[in-house]
Amino acid sequence: MQSDRRGITNLTFLDRLISGPLDKQRHALVVLILFLGSLASALAFWLEILVGDTNIVDMLFLPFMTASFLVMGIFLARDPGKRKTIEQTAFILLVIYAMFMLAYQLRVTLPEIHTFTEVILWYPMLYLASFLLHRRATAIRTAAAIWAISLVIGLFFTPYKQLLQNADASAFNSVIQFYVSGITYILLMYAFSRIEEGYAETRVLAYIDYLTQLPNRRYGESMLVQLLRQAREYKSTFSTIMIDLDGFKRVNDRFGHDVGDRVLKRCALLIQRCLPRGARVIRWGGEEFLVILPDLDEQQAQRIAEEIRRGLEQSPHERVGVVLASFGVAGLKNGDTLDELIMRADRAMYRAKKLGGNRVVAASTLSVAVEV
Repeated sequence: MQSDRRGITNLTFLDRLISGPLDKQRHALVVLILFLGSLASALAFWLEILVGDTNIVDMLFLPFMTASFLVMGIFLARDPGKRKTIEQTAFILLVIYAMFMLAYQLRVTLPEIHTFTEVILWYPMLYLASFLLHRRATAIRTAAAIWAISLVIGLFFTPYKQLLQNADASAFNSVIQFYVSGITYILLMYAFSRIEEGYAETRVLAYIDYLTQLPNRRYGESMLVQLLRQAREYKSTFSTIMIDLDGFKRVNDRFGHDVGDRVLKRCALLIQRCLPRGARVIRWGGEEFLVILPDLDEQQAQRIAEEIRRGLEQSPHERVGVVLASFGVAGLKNGDTLDELIMRADRAMYRAKKLGGNRVVAASTLSVAVEV
């Protein structure tokens, strides 16, 4: 249970919110935000020039941000593996822009109009982004660092003498409100992240098999539903591998359930080692495991099943020796329901058992007579 909690705290809020089969949606969302950021920067630059209301910070940063966000969006669309690096780069760029804009607002804008312009209203988004993109411990430090640097900028750039000479209470009030609200945003986000982590931990425990620490059948069914919806919407595919340990009842009968439990846990680890990125192995029930392979067809899944079979065959267990397994592979077909997909994987697995076990059978190779 402690390991589950550490796993939760090692994830960012976005990781917990959008993971597994929804990871593609997060990737698409980040790409969209980058393109929108590029467009917004270009429009802001054009409008400032059009109305003649320009400032040195926007003149320097907006063209650069327009180009940078566009390049990052194109690069990320081509290479999804760089998402976290690009997210952090875009975040740092926004922080730097916000710092320079704050200095300009304090030095120039505040004495002129006695308050900040609307651009400063976006400043709290930096604190929100800190908690979205980082683990809670890192997020609180990042947000606090942004606030502290902002305070230093305020102490250095605020024209106190000029504001005092003009008895500009409105300007002083704006500055005070800015910094107090910043602390308030950070504390609220910290409290929210603690509450959300607690709920996330509860959700994770509800979807984790206590013995193997693998996702349980409830999680597997939920993931399959999402993948099926995604396959129908985006014309993608996925495959499943049903795995049943051969002769496992004899292990329990001969060595006891404690040894049997250790064998199950080790088999779970051996299966996980053979899986590609994005795949999941589910404790389906008893000595059965279900491997879910997003974006892979049946032929590709068959190769992975063979790797798992060899891995189990070459990894004897203490006292027990080698524990083998039978594998049934089924890829998604047009018009498939989840029940039909799992049934075909299950039938292929039972066919592998009838042929003596320790083998992989693909559902597509089964004849109609065998299926019936």
